[in-house]
Amino acid sequence: MYLLKVLFLLLFVNSIPFLFIAAFPKAGAWPLDNHKIFFDGFRLLGRHKTVAGFLSGVLAGAIGGALLGFPVYVGLVAGFLSMVGDSVSSFIKRRMGAPEGADVPVLDQVFESGIPLLFFQYFLSLGWLRTGSILLFFIAVVWAVSGFRKKVFSSPKRNANLCVRSANRFRHWRACHTALSPFSRLLNFENFIYYRWAMQGIFKGLGLYERGQKNALDVHIKEILLIMPKLPEAFSPYRILFMSDLHIDGLEALSDRLIALVRPLAVDLCLLGGDYRMLMYGSFLDANRKLSELVRHINSRDGIYGILGNHDCIEIAPELEDSGIYMLINDSVPIERGGATIYLAGVDDIHYYKCHSLSDASRDIPENGFSILLSHSPEIVKEMGAYAFDLCLCGHTHGGQVCFPGIGAVFTHARVPREFASGIWQHKGMIGYTSNGAGSSGVPVRFLCPPEVVLLTLRNK
Repeated sequence: MYLLKVLFLLLFVNSIPFLFIAAFPKAGAWPLDNHKIFFDGFRLLGRHKTVAGFLSGVLAGAIGGALLGFPVYVGLVAGFLSMVGDSVSSFIKRRMGAPEGADVPVLDQVFESGIPLLFFQYFLSLGWLRTGSILLFFIAVVWAVSGFRKKVFSSPKRNANLCVRSANRFRHWRACHTALSPFSRLLNFENFIYYRWAMQGIFKGLGLYERGQKNALDVHIKEILLIMPKLPEAFSPYRILFMSDLHIDGLEALSDRLIALVRPLAVDLCLLGGDYRMLMYGSFLDANRKLSELVRHINSRDGIYGILGNHDCIEIAPELEDSGIYMLINDSVPIERGGATIYLAGVDDIHYYKCHSLSDASRDIPENGFSILLSHSPEIVKEMGAYAFDLCLCGHTHGGQVCFPGIGAVFTHARVPREFASGIWQHKGMIGYTSNGAGSSGVPVRFLCPPEVVLLTLRNK
């Protein structure tokens, strides 16, 4: 009887973290290793091992143990040791070069169940034969469940012409159509309490709401000159039009304002940093119509490239490409001129969907090649590690959108130091720029943080 109880407890403990993160994706935002890089250059554990997952496993041990008749402390110890074993297997897999989140049969199960089984062998005097039997049953059951889970939750097949990567079908549907349940939306501090209730209420009450909307429509061109010594001579100078966080359907007159700004420009490259629509769910038709019209007025010699933001689900990527935007989703392209080449890479959203992959995006970039990274959020700097890019262009933060004298932005919406939240920054030899964005999110107002379209000129001297 004890053998079945131990087996059920271990299965319960190891299933709860996956179910918990699937139900509450934002709870997986805090990695257990705090983004630490080991001395061998690899992440200590990886982004799939989270604080929430670890704690939910320990709590599941206590609850499951009590339900099965074990003392609470026995369940706690079993849950803790199982999560430790899971972390150990993750550490080993990073050293083996296994992809993030990949299952390695036997290796995973040996540590997840083997370490707590050593405790149960002592506590229940199971003996090596019974301990080994439980281990074998555990491996068999987990292997079977893992196969079923992959069939149900695996990513759909990629379109050969579109590099789309996301966690699973459930997240596709949930994030694109109902980013939060109605109950969660009411309790969400940033989206409802801060934006809908506090900011909107305060500015309307003070009679500043219309002024804030006028500020949000006062988009200007910000010109920046960057000296990039590695830039090939054939590309010096090189003009890049960078627009991020358009939220183009958020204000009726915004698209007309953007067209008026970009129509006179002739640039070498146009980059779009994601967040094309106002909401995180629902129809994309209005935003796509306005975006298509904007793209028609962009004169870019080397094309228009874009990435997805946290307001953009993968279902809209084909529509974006139909509008004339070449989507870079964990991918890179070479740009050639005069016998020289530079490389443009783009990663999927790191803030909400967490489907970014720097390894995929940089795979085809030679070691000494001049490279530009397009990332929706500056949070990508936390995972740069050994990846070397010369220039990184980001958005997402809106520069805070609403700033106060002497205080600055109340929220930057990004888990990075404030130095990365707006303007030019440097990180490990890489120059970066985080745009204030061309549109506005949440409440369509701006104060002391003007919207911008960025015109970058790159020179090598």
